[in-house]
Amino acid sequence: MNNLSESDALLIDATINGDQEAFQKFVEKYQKPIFSYLYRFLYQNSETAEDITQSVFLKVYQNLSNIDQTKSIKSWIYRIAHNEAANYLRSVSRKKESLLNDEQWSNVSTQKEQEEDISGQYGEVIQIALKKIKPKYREVIVLYYFEEKSYDDIAVILNSSTSSVGTLIRRAKQQLKKILEKLAPEIEAIFIVLISFWLSKRGRLI
Repeated sequence: MNNLSESDALLIDATINGDQEAFQKFVEKYQKPIFSYLYRFLYQNSETAEDITQSVFLKVYQNLSNIDQTKSIKSWIYRIAHNEAANYLRSVSRKKESLLNDEQWSNVSTQKEQEEDISGQYGEVIQIALKKIKPKYREVIVLYYFEEKSYDDIAVILNSSTSSVGTLIRRAKQQLKKILEKLAPEIEAIFIVLISFWLSKRGRLI
């Protein structure tokens, strides 16, 4: 079964045959969601997210002829993005560098949260909590709640199983709850509002 859309198939074939404009159109189609994912996963460091997004599409270009047309092209690109981001985080960890300075964190906000009442009340607390959880948990939170990926999609991106994804999400929420409890006295209410906010966003999500 071919899961590539007709437009993607045409762009990929044209690119393989040397049409650079076709690849530019392909990049324009997928660049924004990939950057959004990397931006949130990599501590909202826009410069790093931009650099890695470029690396992702370089890898995409180099591997277009190896695409498995029976699988989702978008999940394939997210998988490459996941690998590039994971490599970056490992390199940063080895160098013991700070991913985000205080000034950057003082300006932390997301476009989606700005559009919701919750951002004005709890946005900063939520972002601090997301910074503190382990990268593997932050990533599934970003993919599931912010990027609105299904368990199946996340399993493909992480090269894992849907049951493992569910376990990661449950553990991520447990970690968030523990961290949030230490950040504010009214944290129980915040956590309930946070989860309610995410679930209402997903209406279609779960």
